[in-house]
Amino acid sequence: MGLWDKLHLDMDRDRVVTLTGGGGKTTTMYAMAREAVDRGRTVIVTTTTHIMPHPGICLTGDGREEALRAALAAHGIVTLGVMDRSDKMSGTGSIAVCASAADVVLVEGDGARIKPLKVPADHEPVIPRESRAVVAVAGLDALDKPIRATCHRPERVAVFLKKGLDEPVTEADMAAILSSPAGGRKDVEPYMSFRCLLNKADTPRLQERGERIAGELIEKGIPTWVGHYSEKERGGRCWF
Repeated sequence: MGLWDKLHLDMDRDRVVTLTGGGGKTTTMYAMAREAVDRGRTVIVTTTTHIMPHPGICLTGDGREEALRAALAAHGIVTLGVMDRSDKMSGTGSIAVCASAADVVLVEGDGARIKPLKVPADHEPVIPRESRAVVAVAGLDALDKPIRATCHRPERVAVFLKKGLDEPVTEADMAAILSSPAGGRKDVEPYMSFRCLLNKADTPRLQERGERIAGELIEKGIPTWVGHYSEKERGGRCWF
């Protein structure tokens, strides 16, 4: 069973997917892209924030539909964006045009500075209205660690949880953040499928704890997958 199936997503229905949160968004995006390409879909990968482009995927800044179709015909998958920093790119063009040109569009919708857990700022996430699904990602390695050390925007996390910066993140905390309209579910419209992915369950103990968190989320009607990526897979470079 592939990641799309594990997340209860359908490539024909959920053609535009935005990934938010921390702890493995980029890896998940490329894993989903690999599966889509393997199933014969054309794929555009892009962002509404800043990401490092994948070195194995054709990068184009030309967002015209005819240009995208030509690039997809040649490569099957392209990254749409422009380099605006020495190491990172920002998105460009229209997601609606992307959806017209490609079978599947995957969008990274916020940043987390490599931290496994976050509560979004007022301006985050940026979820295109064309999205048909949102996947909120969190890393289980945040558990039991102080908010100050393990969370992106720790002050916002502390305020959200009504805890001190040096208090640890608990299973209940993670479930609360992911399921909240002020947290993982922020700006997710009613017509968008909402899913959670609990990453870094790379020990039996973390898998067990992740399953407990997933149980809470599933009780709230949020399909959730618990798993991990191998060291080789992290970052997604091995897939392209």
